[in-house]
Amino acid sequence: MASLSEILAAKKAAMQQTIELAKIESCGEASGANQAPSLVSSSAAQQIPSVHIPSSTLQTLEKKETFSLNIVLNKQQLLAKELAFNGKSFCLVGAAGTGKTTAQREIAAALLASSKLSTHSFRIQGTAQRVEAPSIAFVAYTRIATGNLKRAIHKLPELEAALTHNITTIHNLLEYAPEFYWDYEANKEKMRFTPRRTAQNPLSITHLIIEESSMVGLKLWNELYDAMLPGTQIIFIGDINQLPPVMDKSILNYALVQLPVVELTHVYRQAEESLILENAHRILRGDINIKEGKDFKIMRNGETQHGQHVLARMIGEAFPRFAQQELLTEGSGYDPTQDIILSPFNKQDLGTDNLNKWIAQFQGVSKGAIVYEVKAGISTLYLAVGDKVMYNKQIGEIISINRNHEYHGKECKSPSKYLTRFGTYISAAPTEETDFIEDEDDFILAGYENIDLDKMMEENVKDDALRAASHVVTVMMETDEEVVLNATGDFAPSAFSLGYALTIHKAQGCEWRKVFIVLHKDHSVMAFRELLYTAVTRARECCILITKDFMIKKAIQNPRIKGNSIEEKIEYFNSGLHDVGNVFCTK
Repeated sequence: MASLSEILAAKKAAMQQTIELAKIESCGEASGANQAPSLVSSSAAQQIPSVHIPSSTLQTLEKKETFSLNIVLNKQQLLAKELAFNGKSFCLVGAAGTGKTTAQREIAAALLASSKLSTHSFRIQGTAQRVEAPSIAFVAYTRIATGNLKRAIHKLPELEAALTHNITTIHNLLEYAPEFYWDYEANKEKMRFTPRRTAQNPLSITHLIIEESSMVGLKLWNELYDAMLPGTQIIFIGDINQLPPVMDKSILNYALVQLPVVELTHVYRQAEESLILENAHRILRGDINIKEGKDFKIMRNGETQHGQHVLARMIGEAFPRFAQQELLTEGSGYDPTQDIILSPFNKQDLGTDNLNKWIAQFQGVSKGAIVYEVKAGISTLYLAVGDKVMYNKQIGEIISINRNHEYHGKECKSPSKYLTRFGTYISAAPTEETDFIEDEDDFILAGYENIDLDKMMEENVKDDALRAASHVVTVMMETDEEVVLNATGDFAPSAFSLGYALTIHKAQGCEWRKVFIVLHKDHSVMAFRELLYTAVTRARECCILITKDFMIKKAIQNPRIKGNSIEEKIEYFNSGLHDVGNVFCTK
């Protein structure tokens, strides 16, 4: 089988033979003022090669004012619009602020004004109701990402009116719903969520735009692919300057090899000259001169480089004050419903597991929440109703916690509002002077001190008593689906965590109002340019780095994605990809 570099080389050679096909023959001249500009002649329109369009071809495109919001599209955006208007599937990639959502909005407006769309029956997110709407769908993996996209697409009143429910999660487009089935091994009825839209009940959409497509794994893609009708146009949106996908390969990996790639490179400033975007591109360029201002701050915490334990405690004690400040003046502090803390790692004192405990602790105390000790295999968690959680890469909220009658393992601690997230009891509600960590050893070993490994090994691992978690935890997901967690695997670290602090990898594809980025000298092994860029671009209104200047410099000067051209970046982004011919990106 040909290697990835050989495939890209073949694509480049094919481009040299067909480059004239990509030159514009009409841009409102010979084709008439009322006719949409065409990238190629009508006879060649179906022959656009599945290759990256080089910048030399874009030289022939002129800036042209569109009919909406008086926006001037640049050359690459015009090319994307032309490919979309001619029914071509392709990839649209670009760094933050290069106008990917603007291009999507213009594509939607052009298609809506044409006769190319039919209708599709969309399920309204979070309800059982349906609505007939134009047959174009904008989807993303998370509800957060679809919310961001809605704000951009609906800037045009006509698009807001016509495409009210067309921007949704992939799961909602596929109409995921609970299904009850009989588990013969467990000899009981169970529930799972499955798509109602399948090859037997296909989607009638004609155009599909996938936002943050690097977040879409192959399992979900296969379900989406099976439910689509042949000939559906697909546009994959992404940013290959971010961290490459971890765990499963994404569909974007394959689309970048199989389809034309339009790269947006012109940077547009955010509203009010935001430093978030400016610094993000400084990071990409390797420029260590980061600017600070009201929306981009660095919390250096003095000259001393504190150890993780000390800094974690400082963060844990500071964020309650930030939350109080937010209550007094909106936007001035920390709001756990809108903001996020990011760290490179899960483990250690400055990992997300421990930072989540600090935030959940003060959040629970402020609400008088009852904390439950939940045992799931060798893991022990301390959870409460109202906790913000991350489950299978989606945000949710715990709405109920009840004892699991199928659990017969070690007894759990009694639920109490005085039970801390570190597994210790306090005698009264903590104040600023109260130290709720009774002993450092308890802090380090919380959740592991009562595990009897010998007993667990003696028992049959297939027994429900061992597989069952101590509690049944019901989570309302951001997709408005209720998920019931009752097995040890449901609480595995790879699937479940509190959602106040996330690893930067898990944060990809999402955006929050304010982002706090923790970067310690112990994180040096992960201090590279793409990680810092990915973290910074998660912020919509404000970015705060909790770090030292030398760590910022170290990260910026350490790029992981090699190469300057789009072909070189794609090859690195897709390193380790061997089954290119076994995954299909068009139907």
